[in-house]
Amino acid sequence: MEKETNIDKLFTLDTFSNDAISDKLFFNSLKDELIFHYENNEMYKQFCIRKNFNPYTNFSLEDIPPVSVSVFKELGKSLSSVPQDEIKLTLQSSATSGIPSSIVVDKITAKRQSKAMIRVIEEVIGHQRKPFLIMDIDPKSEFKQLLGARFAAVTGYLKFASKVAYFLKVKENNISYFDIEAMKTFIDSLDRSQPVVLFGFTYILYANVLKGISSKNIKIQLPKGSQIIHIGGWKKLESEKISKDKFNIELAHCFGIEPSDIIDIYGFTEQMGLNYPDMKDGWKHCSVYSKVIVRDVVTHEVLPAGKEGMLEFISPIPHSYPGNVILTDDLGVIDPNFTSNEVGGERFKVLGRIKKAEVRGCGDILSQKLTFVKKREDKVVDKHLQVLLHAESLKASDPLLQLQELIVKLKAKQEWLRHQPTEALIGLIAEVAKKWSDDTSLAFLKDKGLLFLSSWCDYNHLSSMAHLGIKGNYQYLDQYLAFPNSEKHMLRANARGLVCHWLAGNVQILGLFALVQSIISKNVNLLKVSSRDNGVFETILNSFKGVYYKTAQGYTITGDELLDTIGLIYFSHHADLLGEEMSKQADVRIAWGGKSAVETVCGYPTKFDAETIIFGPKLSCAVIAKEMLTDESAVKKLARRISVDVSVFDQTGCASPHNLFIEKGSNISIEKFVEALAKAMERTEKQIPKGTVSQEEVSAIHSIRGVYDFKGKVIGSPTMSWTLLIDTQVKLANPIYSRTLFIHPVENLMEVTPLLNEDIQTVGLAAPNERAISFAEAAAQRGVARCPQLGRMLNFEMPWDGIFLFDRLVRWSTLGGPLR
Repeated sequence: MEKETNIDKLFTLDTFSNDAISDKLFFNSLKDELIFHYENNEMYKQFCIRKNFNPYTNFSLEDIPPVSVSVFKELGKSLSSVPQDEIKLTLQSSATSGIPSSIVVDKITAKRQSKAMIRVIEEVIGHQRKPFLIMDIDPKSEFKQLLGARFAAVTGYLKFASKVAYFLKVKENNISYFDIEAMKTFIDSLDRSQPVVLFGFTYILYANVLKGISSKNIKIQLPKGSQIIHIGGWKKLESEKISKDKFNIELAHCFGIEPSDIIDIYGFTEQMGLNYPDMKDGWKHCSVYSKVIVRDVVTHEVLPAGKEGMLEFISPIPHSYPGNVILTDDLGVIDPNFTSNEVGGERFKVLGRIKKAEVRGCGDILSQKLTFVKKREDKVVDKHLQVLLHAESLKASDPLLQLQELIVKLKAKQEWLRHQPTEALIGLIAEVAKKWSDDTSLAFLKDKGLLFLSSWCDYNHLSSMAHLGIKGNYQYLDQYLAFPNSEKHMLRANARGLVCHWLAGNVQILGLFALVQSIISKNVNLLKVSSRDNGVFETILNSFKGVYYKTAQGYTITGDELLDTIGLIYFSHHADLLGEEMSKQADVRIAWGGKSAVETVCGYPTKFDAETIIFGPKLSCAVIAKEMLTDESAVKKLARRISVDVSVFDQTGCASPHNLFIEKGSNISIEKFVEALAKAMERTEKQIPKGTVSQEEVSAIHSIRGVYDFKGKVIGSPTMSWTLLIDTQVKLANPIYSRTLFIHPVENLMEVTPLLNEDIQTVGLAAPNERAISFAEAAAQRGVARCPQLGRMLNFEMPWDGIFLFDRLVRWSTLGGPLR
């Protein structure tokens, strides 16, 4: 006879026991499982070692390092603590919020999951089986494939059913609908004294059932004592803005029951079988098989009851995989009024989910080339058009008429601008650039690219850039000049007219590089800022006020005059008519930003001969050849340079590196280089202070660190301000942003080139000259636009993104000729 284990004893207790005996059995059962995983799962053992945790020692529940749910999204199928032939099945989450989680389940785990689930649910619906009305597709129907991961979840509850019927039907076009008449018929066939359980996923109950009944003003009376149970959470209902209380009231009204008989059951795949139903007191209760802890989102410190934070669940149930201590991305709070004398474990509420960090950088890569997208039918005129900067007041009050009036006024300044000497325009911008470096009101942008912009706008540099972009002589912008080596054939560069800019919210400074070139090429400019601009562009442009420049020939131009040729506006991206009007009036459209932003601009109608320039979604990386790691001095310099490239704009720029590939075989080991890079990141943070980091961004960093605690190595600041992740796979990891760098050792630099494509804008390169040229040749063939030196990846240069912008901002005309 097998010896009774601690968890066997735990299952003999009442479901909601809460005393010293249950606590001791729970802890001992948990410790048994942690030791089992430590001994039988090498990845988990390495994770514990990195977290300085040893399950053989004395510890409290709070001391156990939690495993992030993100680990099971990437590594779940390989996180087995039992031999492969003992795996009974692999369960996946429904992935309503992204990549599905996976867990491997053996016979022992499956048995425990089933036991725990039965014990808890019986406390809610009773021990007697009842008819189940399933608000989902019949798994025996021809449309069973539409069930997906829902099938496993539904199946688990059927053990409580005496009779089962399914009422979500599917039309031939795979559109599902709630079959009201079939439900009525089924209910009429039942004994009215027999309570039933109506069961389904939360979003199906709302979208198919509740809306279906409400739209037809129908009421279905369930037998007295019936209950509605729903699972799956509220993720798909976030956009509906419906509260849980309102949902319960409306659903209860439709089925003739009390709102208190509607039970929301919380659970998650990573600890399948553990269910947390709503109880009569309005809280969810932990059973004898689990405990809950709330941790701070940023620090992961344990919070006291009553404080909101991330929910962590602890259970001895999982045996085949290390899912005993799971940190979810759900937010919740523990009841501060709970006492140990009360029945059941801790009481808690789920308050929502940490929102995914918004993609703020240029790196949300397009899956295909942009084309003109179908225009929206529900065109909106934004009633809050803001004219942030323009010299003249506007008379119109309607936003569309205001925009049209502003464009007319800008175009009227074209003739004045055409007669300004190019030398004067360059000189004026150079004078303003000096102000940018000295203006204390712009100090918050000095480490975000403004200092580089200021030096880039140096008179000599701008002159050189203009000469390069205007066929070798920027005076083509002022007059007809002879072609080189010709006396009869003459050439002139003419401004295209109105240049409309759609600016990105993540890196405002980049938009100024385009604006400067547009001004020098004598175009009038209309700029639409992002909702996240926060006054940055207006502040920068106001620097032109009061500045003047006098040429060597005595011609004077003022910044106030130049500002007459510029309009700065904001309107919502939903304001289709305003966006279309701006686009239709443009002679050149310049769009910066991610996929959604540039797709919106490309979807607007435009003149057939207008230029459209997209500085859109791109990613970048960096590579270091082994010859460059010769000694500690060289290592420190390279580490410093890459730390700057990572830190400027906090990786939101399209030229920011997210992956670093280091060639093996140098005098200095890669581990030594990473140590030097960590020190450089610390120093650089002092010189380039990090901006405010959102709760969502911190959560994303914690999640990726959690994954690499298992699969690689993590070095990072305790404040989450920067993170280095060592990954032995030669791949381009998806960007996390916020100074998070993936480091990949490679045997040879050329291993990296197959990873490159036209969505990779920049590869920062540190290699001997001949090898650098060979790499750059291969990278260019894959579509890479730039291979600058490390430390200069974000330095705006000509061409940028493969484009000589000056040449796209002018039309060329000829006189005389032909060329002889």
